[in-house]
Amino acid sequence: MDRVCRHSYGVLIFFQKQVREFFVPTKPVAIRIIRNANGNTTGYVFVDFQSEEDLVKALKRNNDYMGGRYIELFRENNAQTNKPGRKGDEQKWLKREKKADEDEEDLSDSGRLFVRNLPYTCTEEDLDKVFSKYGLLSEIHFPIDSLTKKPKGFAFVTYMMPEHAVKAFAELDGEVFQGRMMHILPSTIKKEKDEDVDALGSSTYKKSKAAKDKASSNSSHNWNSLFMGTNAVAEAIAAKYNATKSQVLNHEGQSSVAVRMALGETQIVQETRQFLMDNGVSLDSFSQGSGKRSKTVILVKNIPAGTQVDELEKVFKKYGDLGRVLLPSAGVTAIVEFLEPTEAKQAFTKLAYSKFQHVPLYLEWAPMDVFCSSNPEMKNPEKKPNNTAQDSEVKDENEADDLSEDEEERIPGCTLFVKNVNFLTTEETLMKAFGKCGSLKSCCISKKRDKTGSLLSMGYGFVEYAKPEYANKALKLLQHCMVDDHQLELKISDRATISLNPARKLQKVKKQKGSKILIRNIPFQAKVKEIRELFSTFGEIKTVRLPKKMAGTGAHRGFGFVDFLTKQDAKKAFNALCHSTHLYGRRLVLEWADSEDTVEMLRRKTAEHYYDSPKKKKRSEILDEIMDDMEKED
Repeated sequence: MDRVCRHSYGVLIFFQKQVREFFVPTKPVAIRIIRNANGNTTGYVFVDFQSEEDLVKALKRNNDYMGGRYIELFRENNAQTNKPGRKGDEQKWLKREKKADEDEEDLSDSGRLFVRNLPYTCTEEDLDKVFSKYGLLSEIHFPIDSLTKKPKGFAFVTYMMPEHAVKAFAELDGEVFQGRMMHILPSTIKKEKDEDVDALGSSTYKKSKAAKDKASSNSSHNWNSLFMGTNAVAEAIAAKYNATKSQVLNHEGQSSVAVRMALGETQIVQETRQFLMDNGVSLDSFSQGSGKRSKTVILVKNIPAGTQVDELEKVFKKYGDLGRVLLPSAGVTAIVEFLEPTEAKQAFTKLAYSKFQHVPLYLEWAPMDVFCSSNPEMKNPEKKPNNTAQDSEVKDENEADDLSEDEEERIPGCTLFVKNVNFLTTEETLMKAFGKCGSLKSCCISKKRDKTGSLLSMGYGFVEYAKPEYANKALKLLQHCMVDDHQLELKISDRATISLNPARKLQKVKKQKGSKILIRNIPFQAKVKEIRELFSTFGEIKTVRLPKKMAGTGAHRGFGFVDFLTKQDAKKAFNALCHSTHLYGRRLVLEWADSEDTVEMLRRKTAEHYYDSPKKKKRSEILDEIMDDMEKED
């Protein structure tokens, strides 16, 4: 057995845990702290390692620092070697046997741990609770047996920051977890084959891009959940109307091919939405911002038209047992549910950007609450399609009303910016201090995460009142007041309060006030004639306007306005085109325009902003008002 003798200048007590942390990623077999006759430490520590390879790695830490102390390392030549047949030579569990295609990975670079000897009753959530104490986790791979569906007794844990993995490795290795002693090792990585490297280097741009997409398939970026490829839309339209694909894409006709494809996509999206609603899918979950994603439900997109459910099940069934598989009649977007998260993760990794028939599959994790109920019941969906549509319209109207009311309640001047807050002050203490001046809507202290993942106060925060009068009163009475031995500094803030973990908010939907629609993200090659042709399908149009650059010359600016004759036609067009309609490959974004915002109105608002601004009060007048308010309160 190889031994290192460590010497530090001065007398300092080092615990074994600190010594193990110092030598990470190598694992000492034994640590012996030398003491004198009085029981005090001498500053010398003998550390034994299993092999010569580990000893060489440990000696690289020579002349390093630990706890602010300068450390010297040197080989101990008088160490006794193990005798043949000694128990230490047979402890193969101390290291994981590497396979032929695996290579050792440095823990300080990868942040990935291999955890074994886990109890068969533990779950992925249990591991998350234990390892997340040391930092943010990137991924937990928890393999299960394909037949029994029980854990295999080991897992791979990856941290966002490698230093958190080093800390977890030093503190959790050998700890008891649910009655078993965990054994943690740095993870291994598979060697890259020379053939693959050469193929990637000499491949075309298309192949290299496909390889890059495959590598980044598990990224958290959010696609359009109702995305449909142009080729799939053309095939679906041709199959529906018993036409050929060339007839659908015929550019010699009177109508524009781009408009024809946009209208076909709109029709397919409406049918897909109705099919998903009938099968218990919550469409509201798709329209929200980035939030928690499901670990068992996968959205499958870019499916060729005419694909059957059996064909899709055959592809995904290889990786585990399936729950629900929903495929609309158009066969362009599907939802696949797995029973086990580990099997769903394996299917996602293997099938993302893989070729299905003749096109690549686009996969995305579905939102957390994608299903309204576990067992959706379909009660004559064909008999009552109109009622469902009416109910959804009424629900959309109610949500829009609620959102508009919430926006109206947010009055400027209600938020105070609080500076010089004690780092130990809590939000409850701040709320108690400011609650004396009026009813509060929210109170938050801005925080940030340190290296260990814990939250630390940044020394300032925001207090939001229900009315501006309460905020002004607090500004007068509580300016420079003492809270936890710190003198607070206050001023009116224009910013809204921002919580650290914001909940997933509903998208802001303007209430319909007129018959004019604002269209954003219009492709620059689109013309007024094509915009008119697209929107005239839903009703008679009054005007179509695409503002141009440079005072009316050159191309348009990428947005426009469509004004209908009636509000009913405008609402019909908005509800049909707002979900997922692409024109020349760009998704159109629709909003309700304010009909009163004419050029004259904008000029008047600009003039009021610059010339009719309120005059600033003198300091003496402000002091007189404060004294009057204090006398009234007394």
